[in-house]
Amino acid sequence: MTGADEFAPLRITYRTDVATTATNSQEAARIYDDWAEDYERRILSYGYSTPAVAAGFFGRYVAPGAGSVLDAGAGTGMMGQVLAPLGYHDITGIDISENMLKVAREKRVYRDLRRMELGRRLDFPDHTFAAVVSTGVFAAGHAPPESLTELVRVSRPGGCVIFSVRTDVYVEGGFRDRQDALEREGKWRLLQTSEPFSHLRYEDPGLKVRIFAYRVR
Repeated sequence: MTGADEFAPLRITYRTDVATTATNSQEAARIYDDWAEDYERRILSYGYSTPAVAAGFFGRYVAPGAGSVLDAGAGTGMMGQVLAPLGYHDITGIDISENMLKVAREKRVYRDLRRMELGRRLDFPDHTFAAVVSTGVFAAGHAPPESLTELVRVSRPGGCVIFSVRTDVYVEGGFRDRQDALEREGKWRLLQTSEPFSHLRYEDPGLKVRIFAYRVR
């Protein structure tokens, strides 16, 4: 299969794989393991812009040298590769897919990379990180809103949690409720929210995300 037809199956797979075919975290890991080698080239060809927008928020609220950073759902390391040239060098990445982490290791921008699953308790002590960034993982069938509670737990008071949420799950997927609950509980306070933007503008311009930045209390 060549030409445009070659890409059609993966375009469909990216938009629906975990949401419609993965029934558990093990199957989700397998899907991303199988896609790891070609994932980055293809998703960037779709105009993937979330790491760039998140980096703008990160630079506004987290100074280089502020302390260790967690890239939660690091995938192939695109976020780390954006942050490293900006002076963020103490980055730990986690992801459910070992093959995606293997690609991330080749970039040599992470101090540590570990296989962990968002939605479960993370294998870090309380208040480990000065900042957390998470892009591309809060979407249908991916990491649940309960993951945010763990990201707050592993963040230091005064640190920032910066993450993207797809607009089609923000309300119905429970993210707004979880974010608001954490604010009511005094766990964090909202610093800034982006306007919705098309993060895959060449693939599906109607599909949008927002970036949120919170200060942990």
